[in-house]
Amino acid sequence: MSEPAEARAEELKAARDVTLAGAVLDGALGLAKILVGLLAGSQALVADGVHSLSDLATDAGVLVVTALARKGPDAGHPYGHDRFETLGSLVLGAVLLVVAGGLAYDSLLRLLAGRFPTPGAAALVVAALSVAGKEWIFRWTRRVSERIGSRLLLANAWHSRSDALSSVAVLVGVSGAMAGLPWLDLVAAIAVAGLVGWVGWRLIAGAAQELVDSGLSPAELAEVRLATLDVQGVLGVHRVRSRRMGAAVLLDLDIVVRPELSVSEGHQIAWTVSRRLRERFPEVRDVKVHVDPEESETRGDLPLRAEAERVLLAHWPPELVRRIRRLTLHYGHEGLDVDLYLTGTGDPGHAPRDEELRAAAGSPSWLRKLRIWSTASTR
Repeated sequence: MSEPAEARAEELKAARDVTLAGAVLDGALGLAKILVGLLAGSQALVADGVHSLSDLATDAGVLVVTALARKGPDAGHPYGHDRFETLGSLVLGAVLLVVAGGLAYDSLLRLLAGRFPTPGAAALVVAALSVAGKEWIFRWTRRVSERIGSRLLLANAWHSRSDALSSVAVLVGVSGAMAGLPWLDLVAAIAVAGLVGWVGWRLIAGAAQELVDSGLSPAELAEVRLATLDVQGVLGVHRVRSRRMGAAVLLDLDIVVRPELSVSEGHQIAWTVSRRLRERFPEVRDVKVHVDPEESETRGDLPLRAEAERVLLAHWPPELVRRIRRLTLHYGHEGLDVDLYLTGTGDPGHAPRDEELRAAAGSPSWLRKLRIWSTASTR
């Protein structure tokens, strides 16, 4: 069962609001860092400014991808569009790795060449403002991501946290350079690049796990089994499989029920299992339940209904065949059980016996039990 359109619209609005606020902050901080870094002579602050502008680019990507991912299922995407979040995380991670590599390479060349500019005090002020601003947007974005279950938004939140941490590194580097250790600013710039690269790698690794259909942990699957067994009528559960699609989890499992249940009762139990699991685990978007009878292993030579009826009815008395109200088949590994339900219009003194009917049909090897139910006989 998919999310209601109203819920998806509300989630999209929350994600859009916090991402737009972060984009405005990233743009302002990025330009300020680069400008002040160039004027104050801080390579670390310039590197941090490029990091902030990369945040601005990824904020735009998050807005687009989140809007696509929150669309409901359609003919081309029957399971929804959640994998767009996975794709967005993969691209975001790759962008961060490229940015990190460029920053580290440029700073390392400057360090090896011995070009150590001495930053001014303005660099300290801008770096401190960046720490405060990015930590604020990180906390807001993380709250929204947890509320709407968006892994992409959570990744963007940690991207903002990495910017705050890199600004802390800038503070250390600039302070050291102003205290007589000019090389510390370039070392801080390399540290910033390392932080950016680490976040990028984490995003790529997480997206790759989703793309190869990684599922729930063994502990989480055990909870799913226990919740399934709590449903009345479920005798067992096996073949529990799961896979992730963005923030959603898809489940596929087999349940065991009593073999004499009707199809509709088995379906009702399966529907109840699906509903309970979606209520218990909010991240579960879709549950497919296969119903197995308690004795699920059957022989390969057992006939289907048309063949079984042809063999049985062709040899039974016509007056008996006319009284048949229902013929139910139960398949098992030892053979086929047949329940014959008759109307009560026959002669009670000549009630059919199962041995007679079995013999009349030629005692087929696949027939294990033949039970007759009528007003005249309850065997």
